[in-house]
Amino acid sequence: MTPFMAECFWPGVTEQQLADAGARARRAADGINSNGVLARHTGSILVPADEIALCFFEAASIDAVSALSCRAAIPFERILQIVRLDDLTPSAKELR
Repeated sequence: MTPFMAECFWPGVTEQQLADAGARARRAADGINSNGVLARHTGSILVPADEIALCFFEAASIDAVSALSCRAAIPFERILQIVRLDDLTPSAKELR
């Protein structure tokens, strides 16, 4: 599974609406995954001042993320493959 991020310009979106979108994405993933297309929603970030939501996914392809986002009514502008680095992820330097 590859990590992806959907950039969503979403005027007026609230924290609750974004949480609801995440719940819809989790429900929609059940239907998509039963058809052999692998995708799952892994969380979101809301930037209220810019009216932007960043929705994170793991999926087999960008098309799977697009399909899941459409089924969940998440209004994305674009979907990008990402590299996610968390505090718990060893850095390249630490791996040497």
